[in-house]
Amino acid sequence: MLRKKKKSNIIYGLLALFFSLVLFFNANGSNFQSNIASSETFDETVQDVPVSIDYDSDEYYIQGYEDTVDVTLSGVNRVQLNAEANEETRNFEVVADLTDLEEGTHDVPLEVENLSNSVDAQVEPDTLTVTIEKKVTKNFQIDPQDFEDNLQDGFELEDATVTPQEVEVTSGEQTMEEIANVIISSDLDTINESISDSFPLQAVNENGEELSASLSPQTAEVQLDVSAPDKEVSLTPTQTGDAADGISDFDFQLSENSATITGAQDLLDDVDSLEVPVDVTDITEPTTRNVNVQAPAQLRSDVDTVTVNITPVFENSDTGTGENGGADTGTQPSADEGNENTENTETEETNTATDEDASPPVEEETTTEETQEPTEETQEQTEATQQQQDSADEEVGAQENEEETER
Repeated sequence: MLRKKKKSNIIYGLLALFFSLVLFFNANGSNFQSNIASSETFDETVQDVPVSIDYDSDEYYIQGYEDTVDVTLSGVNRVQLNAEANEETRNFEVVADLTDLEEGTHDVPLEVENLSNSVDAQVEPDTLTVTIEKKVTKNFQIDPQDFEDNLQDGFELEDATVTPQEVEVTSGEQTMEEIANVIISSDLDTINESISDSFPLQAVNENGEELSASLSPQTAEVQLDVSAPDKEVSLTPTQTGDAADGISDFDFQLSENSATITGAQDLLDDVDSLEVPVDVTDITEPTTRNVNVQAPAQLRSDVDTVTVNITPVFENSDTGTGENGGADTGTQPSADEGNENTENTETEETNTATDEDASPPVEEETTTEETQEPTEETQEQTEATQQQQDSADEEVGAQENEEETER
């Protein structure tokens, strides 16, 4: 009886398990099929993925290859795909294996390693062209000639210092034979000032074309002392602004009357003076101001500012006046002119009297003495003021009448 009961219990248990499984798959089968049908593949293209190259770097030098490629990733797991696409979280790398290759140029297949199983990758391009050469090292002097060649017309290179003066160059054996020198690379087409900066170095052939090489160090410190043409020019004050009423002009006195300008020679040739613009707006009394000196574009002046003493000149302030306050018109004859006219008149009258009357010598002496008297009076009048000049003229006229009467 016990055996029959145990058998029936096992049968019932198996039947219960079977029906449970049927009900489970019946309930979840539709959802499972739906998930399979709705699964989607995602794609992501990653650009400029670096290529890792395996080779004997102590024995060989490689060149002529593209060091980055594009990789297209695909997968149904979006989270994992994004992790591989992100440079900071990715695990995969693109590898080119050159370990079994000899010297020469080869096309090497690229492989993606350490990629997640849920993500697929396609590399573009999928091969790498590379040249393998025997590795050699040589020292070269750094040539700063390009800096001197790029000096602007008229400028002179006083001194050029390059640190270091020598650089170690590593390259392939055949490439090393083509290297002519190591130059300082810069984008300075025109040099017109002193320079202190760091510049990259390049190994070039005789034509100045850059060759593949590894340089140590890769940069050089350059110090250039450049002198520019100069010229001394005058400083010219120019009035700007509106003068106040009653002021006709201004007198400007500069603390500096000349300056030295530097720059390209062709620009210096066109400049003879620099303007100092002085604003006279609202200036009605002597004033001192600091004014900027204006130098033309691309020229520099050793004088940036000057001190200007500004003195206003008022209208009618320079009109001349006589000793008694009257205006000096310039029409009054001078005392010398009057004296000269008087002497000439008296001399002519004396000669006429001598010829016509043949007067005795005594009368001539008298006449001469009488002639000298008005002359002395006239000389005294020349030392008098203009106010007394009229009376002096009247006395001279009276004396002349008297002499006529005597004759």
